[in-house]
Amino acid sequence: MERTYLTRFAAIAAFAASLSFSAALADPVTSHQVYVVSVDFGSAPENFARLKELTFANAKSSISDEAGCRQFDVYEVPNSPNHVFLYEAYDDETAFKQHLASPHYKQFSDETASIITSRAVSRGNMLAMNRKPN
Repeated sequence: MERTYLTRFAAIAAFAASLSFSAALADPVTSHQVYVVSVDFGSAPENFARLKELTFANAKSSISDEAGCRQFDVYEVPNSPNHVFLYEAYDDETAFKQHLASPHYKQFSDETASIITSRAVSRGNMLAMNRKPN
């Protein structure tokens, strides 16, 4: 079961990475390095609506308040009940560390500490972003 879960998480992360980064980067391949983070948070069914609400607020604040946060997508996958999947893109690792130190992230972390039942995180540098222009 653990291998199936990790395989599914890797597939979702790859799918998220293949999505549009932003209208500002219409070139088929990036010309600079992007630091990407993918996260899978799980919760108990009775806490899932609250987890989504808090995740949406964190994503919105990350985009509006952080100069180095370029993308923050939140996904729900039907065959993974009570899980949210995040795909985040930052200018660099320093921008991600600034995200972790931000007031809105600290609030998110504090408010979700008791409702997150599982967490899987992958981080790395985007090697290539191949996509069609908008």
